[in-house]
Amino acid sequence: MNKTIEKIKSIFKTKEIREKIIFSVVILVVYRLLSAVPVAGIPAEAIVQLFEGTAFGDILSTVSGGVLETASIVAIGLTPYINASIIFQLLGTVIPQLEELSKEGVEGRRKISMYTRLVTVPLAILQSFVIYSTLRGFGLIESLGTLELVTMSATLTTGSIIMMWFGELLSEDGIGGGSSYLIMLGILSGIPGTIRSNFVIMDGFQETIFIVFSLILIVAVVVITQAERRIKIQYSRRVRTGGALESYLPIKLTQSGVMPVIFAMSFLSFPQLIGKFLLSRDLSPTVAKVTDKIMILLENPYVFNGLSFVLIIAFSFFYLTVVFKTDDIAENLQKQGAFIQGIRPGQNTSAYLRKVSFRLAAVGSVFLALISILPDILVRGGLMPSVVFSGTGLLIVVGVVLDMKRQAESMLTVRSYDKYL
Repeated sequence: MNKTIEKIKSIFKTKEIREKIIFSVVILVVYRLLSAVPVAGIPAEAIVQLFEGTAFGDILSTVSGGVLETASIVAIGLTPYINASIIFQLLGTVIPQLEELSKEGVEGRRKISMYTRLVTVPLAILQSFVIYSTLRGFGLIESLGTLELVTMSATLTTGSIIMMWFGELLSEDGIGGGSSYLIMLGILSGIPGTIRSNFVIMDGFQETIFIVFSLILIVAVVVITQAERRIKIQYSRRVRTGGALESYLPIKLTQSGVMPVIFAMSFLSFPQLIGKFLLSRDLSPTVAKVTDKIMILLENPYVFNGLSFVLIIAFSFFYLTVVFKTDDIAENLQKQGAFIQGIRPGQNTSAYLRKVSFRLAAVGSVFLALISILPDILVRGGLMPSVVFSGTGLLIVVGVVLDMKRQAESMLTVRSYDKYL
């Protein structure tokens, strides 16, 4: 406990870390102020009615930073920017030019970031029009004039661009993961209200289950998120007394982080969004009947949880092949004169790393899938009336907090080394 207190004191005594924390708090205040400014033409009640009880609404609310229901100028939040980022990550695996840009270092990443920002704008405009059109089709809002419609769309698009800018500012001058920090703030802002509403309707047994389950779930996510396998690396060209210098290559149990969950939920929510849009139009009886049946099937909790479980595991392996390039790692190790004991350099090393990472992903993906559906299972089983976190929200919050902790400790370590220079 004393060491933790001393570490916290050291963090606030360090000027660089203190300035980053203050800057992050300022962004938080501005962000929450913007989330209280309503957008003209779309009442908050209409959005709540449109997405109430649907998986798409929960996902879109989480990614937007928990401000979708407010119908504020930042209501669609980071959704267009995150979608644009995912698009370029996927395209980077099939378009050689983008793959070459990603290998060009800082300049290549800067160009990809610029393309991502440019694509964010039309995606934000499209999302604002889809939301308006769907609300209008269900009769939840009145028809807007041309000028009002353009103003509404421009306001939501500008809000999304501001959120994107805040995320980049936080990555440069704040502490935390930029965009993920803003999403975490939105998730955390809804927790006090959830806890308060839960304790009003729960009995003593349910309160105990609520507290114990929440604590166990948080601890489990922290432990599993931090879990890693360290593969010992030896450097034949860096010799010290007693033999070659040893290091290790860490491979996390959840190497892909929360991205497989986001991919799977987005994949499942897309047909629901299209279905709502189609149902808001004047369709032929046959098309309307088929669309309605598909929507009922997707909204069935057992079907949705089953599909979520399978897709999260599938996307975990897919995303692992995108972000964890074993051929590049093996090549870099060989260039540095490094090797894994008992494994030949080159292709054998790449195959070994691929085998280890896939085995870890098999366990980590099942964990991610269980975390995503377990809260809903407990709620439907009657053990809990509600949960503090959704599975996705919990993973995001834990990941951001751990990242902030690592950044602070890294800056403290650098400062301690500077004293001896």
